[in-house]
Amino acid sequence: MTKNIILNIDRLIQTSLTQLASDKHVQLWRAKERDWVNYYAHRYLIDKCNIKGPLKHAAQIGIEVGVPQPKNYQRLTVCRDIVIWPDIGKTCWDMNWKPRQHPLAILEWKVHRPGHRNMKVNKEREWLRAYCKWQPMVVAYAVEVHGDKTGCPLTCTRFLGKDEKQLWIDLRCS
Repeated sequence: MTKNIILNIDRLIQTSLTQLASDKHVQLWRAKERDWVNYYAHRYLIDKCNIKGPLKHAAQIGIEVGVPQPKNYQRLTVCRDIVIWPDIGKTCWDMNWKPRQHPLAILEWKVHRPGHRNMKVNKEREWLRAYCKWQPMVVAYAVEVHGDKTGCPLTCTRFLGKDEKQLWIDLRCS
């Protein structure tokens, strides 16, 4: 994957998450992680499909689909919240049913609710770090919705290779 494709994916994610945060519907929304993932993918990410960009068609977007796991993980694959594949209809499986195909991007979401902080945040970030070190041309994003705080902040950490940018995006749902 070229640097230009990564920059285009970054812009796509920045723009779509900014639009989500300014969406009047989500300002006081009561929704769990899967609701946020589906609303974002269907309302904003699909809208970014462009024949000239890295996301050309909605069929490149996978929700809760498998990706290969880095070494030292028990299972060969794990499901990720949103995956952007390089081609339409792509999966992680090769012709021999081995998980060897990698996406362009991975978005992993966590939603915190009042009295229920999602405790899997650190575990997911460790996985994203390991994956991006293993596959340095895959860009990954850890999106957090802080529904337990005033203004429902939405934050995003970006992973690429060994690079990690915390608070890469820091928005308020308003």
